[in-house]
Amino acid sequence: MGFWRAFIDSKGSTQTEEVEDIKYHLTKLLESESSLLRIDDRFIELHRSNLRFGIEDVQLLSASLDQAQLAIRLESYIRHFEPRLSQVIVELLERNESENALVFNIIARANTSRGEQELIFDSKISLNDLTTIMTEDSYD
Repeated sequence: MGFWRAFIDSKGSTQTEEVEDIKYHLTKLLESESSLLRIDDRFIELHRSNLRFGIEDVQLLSASLDQAQLAIRLESYIRHFEPRLSQVIVELLERNESENALVFNIIARANTSRGEQELIFDSKISLNDLTTIMTEDSYD
């Protein structure tokens, strides 16, 4: 994909490509571990940079937070690093004791070239190796 098509030419992308790009970006966000480097809160833009991209120690978060707090934390990461999405809701599903994974749904609205679209992603983060599996549900 060339620079023009990736960053400038919005007519060249279809709605499916836009949704796939969002899904890819969310997958990379959930698979990445952000730096644990302490940054002063006054550096707002630095907190929004690639230095902070990812989730800070997802295993520790899943062990120390209850389900509601963990869902809110995941929602904040998604809102922060995926500005194409609005009205983000994360619904954590019941944990399966036989697998070491977080299973959840991401429900959000996306502004695409054909207007606003509701997206639902079934997601799973394996806590063993931090791999993420994400599939799109379409109820339209």
